[in-house]
Amino acid sequence: MISLRSLVSVLALAVTTAACIDPATEHRVRANAYLRGGDAQKAIEEVDAGLKKRPKDVSLLVMRGKALFELGKYPDARAAYREGIAASPSDDRSLADAHLGLAMAALRENDPTEARREFETLVSFDAKDADARLNLARVCLQTKENACALEHAEAAARLRGGSEDVLFTLGRIYAVAGRLDDAEKTFTHLGEVVPNAASCPYGLALVAAQRGDKDKALAKLSEAIDRKLPNPDKLAEDTLFAPLAEDARFKDLVVKAAKK
Repeated sequence: MISLRSLVSVLALAVTTAACIDPATEHRVRANAYLRGGDAQKAIEEVDAGLKKRPKDVSLLVMRGKALFELGKYPDARAAYREGIAASPSDDRSLADAHLGLAMAALRENDPTEARREFETLVSFDAKDADARLNLARVCLQTKENACALEHAEAAARLRGGSEDVLFTLGRIYAVAGRLDDAEKTFTHLGEVVPNAASCPYGLALVAAQRGDKDKALAKLSEAIDRKLPNPDKLAEDTLFAPLAEDARFKDLVVKAAKK
């Protein structure tokens, strides 16, 4: 978070340079400083002041979406992002932030259809955008479109194959698709890339559970818990552990994970 002194300096700079920039841009500079400083409400006030002078300013509209997102006002954020996109040429790649923001706000509101459309737009802007590929793969996995999920997860792995989140997502998609050998190889490679990550034994536990090897699944899951799972409260909800759901040892591990 930006310090108060730095925030004041940025705002002062915006004021002293006002003669060199138009009023709408001055408000955008100030709003950006407030947003970086963690004060989204003040950012919105500056944005709205700027929009009164220039109602269709794309940068201000996109920044309004960002500030509203930070405040958890997702419907309003989506509306602001859409307005910003509509005010700019449809092929304007500088609006990548707006499309990403719209996708993330859609996910917060459980609207994977719009999220997928926006991530697809980002991929169309830049086919080598590994983050957009990965997010698109996750959305397709959520909507049970395995072919789409595999296509984009594999593309993300080709672009950023040393990334933990990319490899874990790819391994999980392989497991969901029933390609357990590929899943196991991917999770094993993940352990080589990030040796101490909980994601490697966790992934191998998923594969073992799908194969019906409860002992191995529980052993690997225990190892993952010892390495501290990032979201231990979600363990019992993982559908790939369904074969273990009624096992007392699995229930004990769920309790253990919650206490870590």
